Amino acid sequence: MVKAGTIHAIGAGILICEIQQNSNCTYRMYDYDRRDKFGNKRELHVDKALDVVDTKRYVPYESSINAYDEATNEAAATIEEDSSEGQLLVSCKYFECYKYDISDSVSINVDTAYFRSVIFTEGCGTIRVGEDVKAYKVGDSFYITAGNKTVEIEGNCVAIVTKV
Repeated sequence: MVKAGTIHAIGAGILICEIQQNSNCTYRMYDYDRRDKFGNKRELHVDKALDVVDTKRYVPYESSINAYDEATNEAAATIEEDSSEGQLLVSCKYFECYKYDISDSVSINVDTAYFRSVIFTEGCGTIRVGEDVKAYKVGDSFYITAGNKTVEIEGNCVAIVTKV
């Protein structure tokens, strides 16, 4: 997890799963001389980036992170997904992300309050919602609308499931 305002770089061969609050704001300090669709170097935003950079020492995520309670503006009890196989990665007032290391199958309940985003970062198999079954592979992404239903994931994979 990279917090907003943290200077970071993305090198060749890196797979990124970016989940964020709706925002189109990215300030580039350096861009490896990449070019846009017209062959021009992409714009840099060094001054703007320096204005918003977070200079505090980075503290890595710890698995004991608690959920955010929007009503009280404070941390709440840790939220568990319906399966014991899901590991809470991050929780904020906008979304919760879970990592599932699946070696056979997992069922994830979806309620009427939140939709789910499922992104596969490793492996392959099938994902089923009701009668709808789709094959997946690394890099595939699925959105499951809110409603009383169950998502069945089968295969050997790693999935990032976001509750929005």
